[in-house]
Amino acid sequence: MGDILDLRQLRYFVKIVDHGSVSRAAEELRVAQPALSLHLKRLEDEFGCTLVQRTARGVVATESGRRLAQRARTLLEAAATLRDEVRGLEDAPSGAAVIGIPTSLGVILTVPVVMAVRHQYPAVRLRVVEGLSGHMQEWVSAGQLDMALVFGAEAPPRVATQFLATEGLSLVAAGQDPSLADRDRIDMDEALELPLILPGRPHGVREEVERAAILRGRQPRVAVEVDALDQIKALVAAGTGYTVLSHRCARHGPMAGNLTALPIVNPAIERTISLAHPNDRPLSIAAKAVRRVLLDQFVIHLEDTRSGPGTAPSAAASRRQLTPDAGAGGDPPLN
Repeated sequence: MGDILDLRQLRYFVKIVDHGSVSRAAEELRVAQPALSLHLKRLEDEFGCTLVQRTARGVVATESGRRLAQRARTLLEAAATLRDEVRGLEDAPSGAAVIGIPTSLGVILTVPVVMAVRHQYPAVRLRVVEGLSGHMQEWVSAGQLDMALVFGAEAPPRVATQFLATEGLSLVAAGQDPSLADRDRIDMDEALELPLILPGRPHGVREEVERAAILRGRQPRVAVEVDALDQIKALVAAGTGYTVLSHRCARHGPMAGNLTALPIVNPAIERTISLAHPNDRPLSIAAKAVRRVLLDQFVIHLEDTRSGPGTAPSAAASRRQLTPDAGAGGDPPLN
């Protein structure tokens, strides 16, 4: 067996898996497609197994290929971290950083985070991935994200979380819903009787609603499952049903003017907002720099959106910069 830990071959392989296509990977890597195919063949020969299945639509990693890609990402990130540390880039971070932000937070955070990173750390190549919180934890665990803001306190294996804030949840309805006219809150038991439009499991708001319902000996009346926030809000605005969101989320976005939000009480439903990252590898210098910006912007915009019922930061979050030395002496303590 040859040198199976050739970082260049591993980097090429990860790109092929990520793109699901040798040709698209070759285009991004600026490598001739025949040469990239040869690298893949050599890698399969060295490991003595098939790493990808060729299909009419491209390539799909086998079970062995998926395991190799996961481990390869860890090795490549460790190599990049070592390179950064040896170069002493703390004062001028460079390199790639990938962060995840739930869609409901992205409407207020993504633009200011990107602008702040570009201003403070122009050599950092930032990628922001938005989606539902349930996906974020999976992507962090798989090593596809350096870190992500997530809802809920429970973390999957290989993921550490740092508590940032709690926020109350509200029943969200069409703005002209006559059954909720002249009301400023709604009891949980009443909310659970309404036809709800919620994301499927394991997304954060769905789990919070179900957990609260179980404590009441009830089941939520889920009429439709939609794993897309904008579409949920559009359906609610059209009067198709109701949903459960934070007040902050309900009053942002193109549908905000067509929605009304009533805090859920007796009892209230609260969820936590945490920062998650893999606990089996350190953050790169670039990722640590982005982490500082993300936490700063989280606190700034958290305060800007606290006029409605809502969000209470942790004591650490209230200090504006949660861990001032996070980029200089190792990773911050996480739960």
